[in-house]
Amino acid sequence: MTTQTSSALSDPAYAVPTGPAGESGLAWLRHHVPRFTNGARHARLRTAVEAVIAAVDDAPYTADPTTTLLTALGLPRHHKSDVERVAGAYQPHVEQSAAADAAADRLLAACGGRTDDAAAKVCVLVQAHAGITALLATTDGPPIPRTRRVGPDGDVEVDLADAPFGAGAHRCPGERLGRRLAEEAGA
Repeated sequence: MTTQTSSALSDPAYAVPTGPAGESGLAWLRHHVPRFTNGARHARLRTAVEAVIAAVDDAPYTADPTTTLLTALGLPRHHKSDVERVAGAYQPHVEQSAAADAAADRLLAACGGRTDDAAAKVCVLVQAHAGITALLATTDGPPIPRTRRVGPDGDVEVDLADAPFGAGAHRCPGERLGRRLAEEAGA
């Protein structure tokens, strides 16, 4: 796989990888979150994610970043293990499992069922967990060093060294929230 600079993130010739729609689990979730969609569908789903972020942006810190977000969304803390499991299999190119699919279904049910609003909540939980965990573990460089795109010549990795929270239409909308929770977790 070739590597591109972060300029690919703002180049319309490079789209985020999308997966097939599914009836349940991670396949259903990926099809209903902005991270794995492009164009007008991405813009609509991103608006729902931005609304969730705005609703939890000033949530009081509790035990850890993920528990803080669960509490802010009115969800039981025991879902933290589901968030962790889904985050570990969220990207379609990593190992998938029936356990991760079941965890995604439990989170969606807890957030109100198979709706775009529920998917937005799960998206914020999962992506914040992954990003903040990486941010806390990083001492030098971007928390997530690379992302993937599909370009004119196929799949590429995009180096995020100079764009740690992305760029373009898929730039992370939760940077402020993530940095705040990471700072409070590190305190």
